[in-house]
Formats: sequence, structure tokens, C-alpha cells
Amino acid sequence: IAELVLWGDQNDPVLFDFFLEKNMLGIFWRLLEQRETPVSVKVQMLQTLSILISNIEAGPSIYYILSNDHINELIRHPFDFSHEELLAHYISLLKAIALRLDEHTVQCRHLQR
Repeated sequence: IAELVLWGDQNDPVLFDFFLEKNMLGIFWRLLEQRETPVSVKVQMLQTLSILISNIEAGPSIYYILSNDHINELIRHPFDFSHEELLAHYISLLKAIALRLDEHTVQCRHLQR
């Protein structure tokens, strides 16, 4: 998914628009917050989000991802960090978010809470 969305962001906006239109971040979040979702799936989803945030072009795409409240929900979610791989990917995601913050993205209203 990450590769397709990144390719679309850089080459064919229709793919990235489809990702946004179908609220894929919301779907990712719903899967991550469910207790029944296997840890291996949660790890993969955190990794995918980290790849997206790290590699998406600057501008409206990254602004959209960071301004969406799903990121805040993800940060605040009480994951079971007894799973080391889950913890490692969660930390990678936090680093990816931190590295994308600048004078424009830090103004996202949701990140200011």
C-alpha cells in the first residue's frame, strides 16, 4: 500500500486522491485500535504509516496526513508495548512524524492540542 500511495503522490495524483477519498487513514486506525487485530498486522500498519510519512512529498499531502486526527489518536492509543517489535515500529512512526514537523506542518490544528 505504501509503495502505491507514494508512487501516486509523486507520479499520478489520482492514486493518492483515491487513498484520501476512501479515508484509508481511518481504516488503518480502526484496525490498529481493535483488540482482535493480530500484533503482526498492527506492526505492518505502523510500518506502512511510518514509510508513508517519511517519504510523502512535502505540501498538501503531508499536511493532510498530519492534520488528520487519526494521527493524534494513534499517538495517544495505549498499545501493548510488551511486544518489542510493535514498540520499535511505534517509535519509528513517532520519529517519522517528528522529522516532518516544520513551520507549516506544526500549525496543523490537531497537533497543537
